Amino acid sequence: HDDGEGNLRLAAIGERRSVLSRPDPQTRHKALVLAANVDVAVIVASAKAPGFRPALIDRCLIAIWHGGATPMVCLNKVDLIDGEERAQMQARLGAYGDLGIEVRLTSTETGEGVAELIAGLAGKTCVLLGHSGVGKSSLLNAMDPERERRTSRGREFDGKGRHTTTASELVELADGTRLIDTPGVRSFGLWEIRSDEVQDYFPELAEVAGSCRYRDCSHLVEPGCAVPEALAAGTLHAARFDAYRRIRSSLEV
Repeated sequence: HDDGEGNLRLAAIGERRSVLSRPDPQTRHKALVLAANVDVAVIVASAKAPGFRPALIDRCLIAIWHGGATPMVCLNKVDLIDGEERAQMQARLGAYGDLGIEVRLTSTETGEGVAELIAGLAGKTCVLLGHSGVGKSSLLNAMDPERERRTSRGREFDGKGRHTTTASELVELADGTRLIDTPGVRSFGLWEIRSDEVQDYFPELAEVAGSCRYRDCSHLVEPGCAVPEALAAGTLHAARFDAYRRIRSSLEV
């Protein structure tokens, strides 16, 4: 609000339509807001250098759904894997595709998938999340080549990522797409999620929960749980169930 003398003042605070938060590493009882009012949160993972780590994807999905945004998974650096590795990686990513989550494969070296990623995000406000070194800034460079950002290669001695982005940055593309690049994270804590609420963010568990003996089944120890049968039949991805158990256990301590 302009008071007529050239001074800007806060007039009102609008309600957020979506928010992406995690516990503040410096003050655990407070939330650190990474982005607000975004349409799509893109979880960027790396096929190699650093290696693919789905644990962050599973945790980010919970935070994204809890905050009201739409998730997308982007596997970057696919030029670094061969055909067999690619097939294995796509099979692992299939668990997310089965949930209706859009999955993109990209390479900023060859340009594979970049145009499709741009088209899928056109006109939306988006935030990029991921470990250090997975190529978030490189993706932004490829999507917005007129801008220059510092990018760094993985450390040669171990292939792990280096921190390039140290603060969130909002970039607006010519087509109206707005992209927020966030600093790389080593882990992703969950804000205001109780352990008994974790299953609410695993839709595939809901599909089999109706066959459990107990309505409030935790799907961990109860007799008559339908999950073991679903795992044996292959209708429930074992990796996703393992993620559910790990995340739930981490919130119980």
